Amino acid sequence: MLARLVLLPLALVSAVVTATPQLSTDTGLATAGYYVLHWTADTPRVTLEVSRPDTPGSKVIYSGPDRATVISGQPNGTRIYRAGEVGADGKVSAWSEPVTVTVAHHPLSRALAFFAVGAVVFFSTLLLIVQGARRHS
Repeated sequence: MLARLVLLPLALVSAVVTATPQLSTDTGLATAGYYVLHWTADTPRVTLEVSRPDTPGSKVIYSGPDRATVISGQPNGTRIYRAGEVGADGKVSAWSEPVTVTVAHHPLSRALAFFAVGAVVFFSTLLLIVQGARRHS
């Protein structure tokens, strides 16, 4: 009987306290042009918002049952994301801690250097194949 009296208040407290959603990313610095956001929530529907430090306000970029999304095609800059649990009434009941991602694409000079190295390897391989074919014919 005593155990029931002790456990009952704990059950009531845990029923009243709602956990906030948890939001995470696979990187804080995106140089490849894409990144993934993951979240957990206690409700079947979640809203994902993005804001920028240099722009007031935020924008809803997703609302639904998924638990992850890939973000791509973003220009350089910093973005701040947060996930909110959407209740049965359609309103957000709890927000996650914000997650910051900075997009900093590789500079054009580095991309051109990668392209040049790839071209040298390609044409060297092509030359070896052509020379080998001539020797065996």
